[in-house]
Amino acid sequence: MEKIKILVVEDESILALGLKKKLENLGYSVTDIAASGAETIDKVGENMPDIIMMDIVIKGIWME
Repeated sequence: MEKIKILVVEDESILALGLKKKLENLGYSVTDIAASGAETIDKVGENMPDIIMMDIVIKGIWME
């Protein structure tokens, strides 16, 4: 069975790397890590992940 491919979107690198390690230990394939909305769009086109795990608030995006 093919592993589920996950793209992690997190602007705090230490959290992103920890999440990547945990997901891989659970048997998932982490295709990449993105730190911004624009980077996420690029990486989705490159990697075609099955799931995107995204932080709620990312640097550069303002919430009102």
